Amino acid sequence: MREVLLVIHFLGLAMGLGTSFANMFLGIAGSKMEATEARKFRLHTLALSKMGQIGLVLLVVSGIFLMTPYWSILPSSPLLIAKLALVVVLVSLVTVISLAGAKAKTGDADAQFKKIQPIGKMTLMVALLIVILAVAFFQ
Repeated sequence: MREVLLVIHFLGLAMGLGTSFANMFLGIAGSKMEATEARKFRLHTLALSKMGQIGLVLLVVSGIFLMTPYWSILPSSPLLIAKLALVVVLVSLVTVISLAGAKAKTGDADAQFKKIQPIGKMTLMVALLIVILAVAFFQ
């Protein structure tokens, strides 16, 4: 069962982290377009967010089960505590991006994209830090 959960966990990681990288490169592409074309392009790229959300759900659900042998040592594992705290931060950032993306579809897209862009960069950094801490702890 652990192997199945690990596969699900790594699929979620690929989906979530892949979304961050894809958004970064699509943001670079969009920055080279005219304003109206870029706005339309960015609105279409919001569809990728769903993949990231699904990946994050897979990560969190499988991670809860994979953590079973580690809950008892959690208080004495600062790397694991930091990793789990960053997962909470990541979920919060993705929630903020999702809400801003929904507002962008119905309202002032430019203002919402100004909010999303820096938060998107933070999600990439936080996700990479989570991977680094996981590797350091589970080595």
